[in-house]
Amino acid sequence: MTFIPVINNYDSSKIEQDFVSFKHFAGLTATIVGVISFIPILLTVYETKKTSNFPYRALILALISNMLWLYYSLAKDKLIDYQLAIMAILYFFIYSFILYTKVFR
Repeated sequence: MTFIPVINNYDSSKIEQDFVSFKHFAGLTATIVGVISFIPILLTVYETKKTSNFPYRALILALISNMLWLYYSLAKDKLIDYQLAIMAILYFFIYSFILYTKVFR
């Protein structure tokens, strides 16, 4: 006699709900880890006012990229992707601070 699992009580909506929850958790965790990874860089820029490692073009492109990600997160057909919007806003402020320091200090 072989063992064949019975899937009569298979609740696909529960598994799908768990996957969506994990997907949101992964996105939020990625945003938090990404922002935390910038803290040493921001502290160094704030303390030393040195931004020579950040070319203007790279900063401008990063700002444009984050503005487009924000637009995309708000313009999606079904729902606003709040996690993507928060990530775009946070990174926009990070790159804006670096660019501001580069231009005015």
